[in-house]
This record gives sequence, C-alpha cells and structure tokens, in this order.
Amino acid sequence: MFLSDIIIYPIKSFPGVRINEIKVEQRGLEHDRRWMLVDENDKFITIRQRHELLLFDLHIEGNGFVVKHRESGDTLSLPWKITEGREVQVTIWEDSAMALEGRSEWSDWLAEKLDLDCRLVYMPDTSRRPIKKDWAKDDEIVSFADGYPLLVAGSASLADLNGKLEQKITIDRFRPNLVFEGGNPYEEFTWGQFKIGENKFQGLKPCIRCIVTTLDPVTAEKGREPLLTLSKQKVDNKIVFGQHAYATDYGVIKIDDEIEVLNYKDSPYDPI
Repeated sequence: MFLSDIIIYPIKSFPGVRINEIKVEQRGLEHDRRWMLVDENDKFITIRQRHELLLFDLHIEGNGFVVKHRESGDTLSLPWKITEGREVQVTIWEDSAMALEGRSEWSDWLAEKLDLDCRLVYMPDTSRRPIKKDWAKDDEIVSFADGYPLLVAGSASLADLNGKLEQKITIDRFRPNLVFEGGNPYEEFTWGQFKIGENKFQGLKPCIRCIVTTLDPVTAEKGREPLLTLSKQKVDNKIVFGQHAYATDYGVIKIDDEIEVLNYKDSPYDPI
C-alpha cells in the first residue's frame, strides 16, 4: 500500500488543496483547517448549512494560498498563518477555542461573495483544542476540523462503493486528508498503529458521515447518494466512510510513501 493523495483544507468547509508532501503536526497536517468562518456569535459556519462554501477554488501561491470565487473570478490572497489580531473565543460544535481575527478586508471580501455576515478567524499555535477523551490516549489536540486531526480513506473503499452507485463519485465527497492505494475495501477501519514512510500514526475509529457527502464538490448541488447506499452497509449501526487518526511522529510525508500497518484492531470501534 502507498500514499496516493494528500489534501489539506486551509479554510474549514471550503474546498481542499492537493499537495505532494507536507509536515505532520500534532493537531493534523500543517496548514489544515487553521482558518474558519464564524458568524456574529463567534460560532463556526459549516458547509452543512452553507453549501455555497464549495463554490471557490483554492491553490498555493507564495507564502500562503489564494481563494478564487468561481462565479466572479475574483481572488483573495491569504497567508498560511497570522500572529496578531483580536483574540476571540469561537465555538465548534460543543468545543470552545481561542482564535485570532483576520483582517477586516479579508472578512469583508468573503462576506460579499457569500452574501453572509461572517468573519475569518485563525487558530494560532497557542490555541489548544483537545480531541474527545474517548479517543485520546494522551493530551491530543485538533485544529478546526470537526473532531479529529486526520481522515484516512482507501481508493479500494471508494471503488467498492462506486460499484454500488449508478453515478460514480470522487473521493472529494468525503474530504479526506490521506488517500492510499492498495489493500482491501474498508480495511482502514481496523488499522491500529501504522506508518506512512517513517512517520507513525494511530488509527482511531470510522468517520460517521452526514449530508456533506451528498453535495457535489464542484456544483454544491445536493443529492441522495452516497449516503443512501452507505446506510445499507453500516458499521456498528453507524453510516461511516474513512478512518480517523492522529500522528504520533511529526515528520514529513509525501506522495508514494509506503504504508505499513503495525497492528490491527479486532473491531473498528476498539478503543486505543
């Protein structure tokens, strides 16, 4: 098995950026979900309610990235990180975390394109958001991701699912960070400790899926699949696809790195 795709999502709920190699950090891949939109109550804005967050393209440029609005063609350049800004306490699901507010012109640009009252915030290195204790062996932290630092998915799992769908879908529906070739469909559910190149990771549990998977990643149009088909192959009575994980080493991984599973769990929901 080998790593075939690395995807980061610089702004939570926006489209991802594919990259050839990247540094692995405790809270996830470098630059992944460190930016986020919040509403007037400092609560996170999610793709689940705002499908139009998909209608942008992101690409890396210089010491940061560019957000392009597809309809207008207008662009916004953003840095990977900021170290100054008004501190705000933001809410992601049931969690609270400290963030820095970005420049007002950045927020204004996004608010105009989305026709939405929103502000752009950044998670600095000093912000500590713990992952759920049921799946944390140590003092593990996460970015603005929904709950866990990494999502791993196998191409064999997608191929198996596509074999049951009338209209094929891409892996982008599931917003993974790490995609691999080889192995058996859904075998990632049982991974315990594993290596990508020389970097070690800990598999946690299957990722419970929601309506985000039914959104076309290009048009943002909503359908019924693949959630309908996934509902017929539940694991522990849950609709799942992909495996949550976190890193135990903090090196660099790259496309084509070999994957070695060091141990397997007896059940997808075995605690670590």
